[in-house]
Amino acid sequence: MNDKQQFYNEFYSALEKAMEPSGGQLHEVTIPKNNVMMKGITVQFPDVSMAPTVYPDFYYDDWRQGNSMGDIVSGIRTELMGTAPELSKFNIHGMNRNSAITHLQAAIVSYDDNKDWLKEVPHERISDLAVFAKWDFGDVSSDVRATAKVTDQLLAHLQLTKEETLKIAKSNTAKSARFEGMDVIMAGMLTDEGMDKELAEAMTMEFRSAPFQVLTNESGIDGAAVIACPEVLKEVQKQIGEDFYILPSSVHEVLIIPKSELDDVEGLRQMVSSINEAEVPPQDRLSDNVYEFDGHSLKLAGAGLTQEHNIADTITHRRGR
Repeated sequence: MNDKQQFYNEFYSALEKAMEPSGGQLHEVTIPKNNVMMKGITVQFPDVSMAPTVYPDFYYDDWRQGNSMGDIVSGIRTELMGTAPELSKFNIHGMNRNSAITHLQAAIVSYDDNKDWLKEVPHERISDLAVFAKWDFGDVSSDVRATAKVTDQLLAHLQLTKEETLKIAKSNTAKSARFEGMDVIMAGMLTDEGMDKELAEAMTMEFRSAPFQVLTNESGIDGAAVIACPEVLKEVQKQIGEDFYILPSSVHEVLIIPKSELDDVEGLRQMVSSINEAEVPPQDRLSDNVYEFDGHSLKLAGAGLTQEHNIADTITHRRGR
């Protein structure tokens, strides 16, 4: 038995024992996530329709570094018991056509790396990417948000077409778009962790001169999907005053750089690829490619790369700021 299998067996046994007093029932599942299939454990509480999923792989390094299984599982139990009351407020039976207008959000992934599970999820191709809809239940806690992919089965239940669903999802995502400098984003991250606002701003001042700006959404979850929203890209072009490159930092955000700042597309592509390999977890990676927007089309950047998504005739409204 290898270390990882030993860890999983001990983890499951310890979690099962920890949840038993509260009536939590464990079930092993394999869930398709972005770029990977992940082994998970759902914990079903009595009288709670939604079951949170725990992913053992997230805790494997903690265990290897010497943290006891008891401490690991104790922390998970505390978090689960804190979120259970919030989960009970979510009514999955309220997922209907009328409420879809306020709950659908867009997400985006690499098409080639996810085409197996995308077969059951209505989606739209954009260059080498695929945009699809998620049902957003809202925040469960300060760092947990409940969402579910809109599958063919759910689409039939909602009595919506694929086109209607994606239009609503992209419209909602566009309304929540954020386009800010690296210094603002970094300062926000530090203040979220408890740092004084003035100190955070002082520490991130050096980022004000960075050529990159960050494009994401208000929640910071699946924020890269804003590049599927024509009105957002047009607004970014208006603000910076020229065409631009899009660097996929992750599925949660992209970086924008004006074309006048840099024209070494291959260098940008190599930078994105190396950062993905060294720093971005597989389930958060979007693409190793670089994209460009010229006011009419979103396409792969670089000579000889001609795949594109023409948006000239699909703009319906401009997002207010």
